[in-house]
Amino acid sequence: MNRYTPPPPEYAWLMGGLTAALEEGGVHHLGYRLSGPCLEYDDGSSSHWQLLRLPGGRAVVTGFDVDFSREQDVRELLAGGPGWLPRDWSGLTERIAFCFWWERGAGAWSSAPCPPDRGATVTGSVHDIEDRLFERAVERSGDYDEVREVFCPRLDALVGAASEARLGEAELTPVLAYLEDPGHLAPAAALAVATAAGFTPGSRRPELSVAG
Repeated sequence: MNRYTPPPPEYAWLMGGLTAALEEGGVHHLGYRLSGPCLEYDDGSSSHWQLLRLPGGRAVVTGFDVDFSREQDVRELLAGGPGWLPRDWSGLTERIAFCFWWERGAGAWSSAPCPPDRGATVTGSVHDIEDRLFERAVERSGDYDEVREVFCPRLDALVGAASEARLGEAELTPVLAYLEDPGHLAPAAALAVATAAGFTPGSRRPELSVAG
């Protein structure tokens, strides 16, 4: 059986970071949060994962799935890993059952030779984001065809603008409007998170500096 690996870090950061921005903008219960160079996901049932960006195109993913994971010693999960991996995880994550690291140019995640954790598939939550947003828009609108013809292009424009670091309220507001009542929306707050994620003009994607 092939060993599961998470989605590429740039894709996960893009989709998860955008979702964190939407959540801050008033679209609740999406599960994503941005904290500096760390993107966090929590499904509300104690399953979670974290993507940490580091200098030089490097990244680390850790996490735990309450249904399928078995908590492991961090030292085992880092066995054989490169020297740049953070060794002190206090304050960065909760329970850990899996850990993957990414080197620029490698094109794939690496991990320690310990037995694979079935719960690592929780990191695939970013693949469901567009479907979840589509379903929420349909639930609110009640018009499947309108959502497909109007909301989906707006969502595509949002993702495209974020990927090219040119995101503004012009792309955020039309998507937010389909997902929550106007009185509950906070476009400026959403834009602030998008800026922190490096999706707006002049912003940079954050990285954690690691000594040594």
